Amino acid sequence: MLRSLRLFALFFLAWFFLHCLWVVKDGMHGFTGQADVAIVLGSTVFSDGSLSPWMKGRVDAALQLYRNHQVKKIFVSGGIGTSDYPEGDGMHHYLLEQGVPDSAIVVDNYGNNSYLTAKNFLSWNQTAQYQSAVVVTSFYHVTRCKYIMRKLGFPAEGGASSEYRAVKDWWGLTREFPAFYKYMLVY
Repeated sequence: MLRSLRLFALFFLAWFFLHCLWVVKDGMHGFTGQADVAIVLGSTVFSDGSLSPWMKGRVDAALQLYRNHQVKKIFVSGGIGTSDYPEGDGMHHYLLEQGVPDSAIVVDNYGNNSYLTAKNFLSWNQTAQYQSAVVVTSFYHVTRCKYIMRKLGFPAEGGASSEYRAVKDWWGLTREFPAFYKYMLVY
């Protein structure tokens, strides 16, 4: 019995390690192609509307894609976090301050999780009819977001990640392991 338990633990740790390795490689790969839309997933916006460093990093990555003419539109999506300030509105205001025209930004304040962001994008895109998108989030979140988009029937061309790194990224990476498989089974 103890031997079986050890083998199971070893298998589980190997699976966890390989999954995390795959997520890091995929999330830090970078996006070098073209897509119609950058989909930016939300994170913390402070009560004054300013972006947390990890959120600003995501929006800056999308801004770089826009300035490099790799995307035509930026779809900013998030919920209303603990500060009661809508994440989509915070990203929208920041992009306007950076010189992005309002016509190039789409705001979704109902993307309370990755799945809802994907669903809301697809609903909006029924009218817009864009053919390709790149997800923009933290490196550890890219793989799951691309998976969700593809599972819902839309080709995510790739992912771009924030260049901002913090100690909390290790928690995010660890959390992605069960979250990825939850999304495989539940959604």
